[in-house]
Amino acid sequence: MEFYTEGLLWYIFLIDAMMYGIMSFTQGRRHTWEHHWLSGYFPLNRFFSFFYLFLVLWTGFTLYRMGLIVFW
Repeated sequence: MEFYTEGLLWYIFLIDAMMYGIMSFTQGRRHTWEHHWLSGYFPLNRFFSFFYLFLVLWTGFTLYRMGLIVFW
C-alpha cells in the first residue's frame, strides 16, 4: 500500500473537524472555550461545525475516488 501526504492531511483535518463539532455541541457544559484552538476568527457555531465536517467529508470522498486514501 502506498502512502500519500494528501491522505495524512485529510485524516488530520477529519480529526480536527470532529473535535470542532464536539466542542461546538458541548460549549458551556464541558468547557468554557469560545473559540477553536486554531483561530479566534471561527467562534464555536453548530452550523459552521456541520459545514466544516461536510467539506472535509466531501474532500475525503474525492480523495477516496482518486485512490489516495483507503478505508480498511
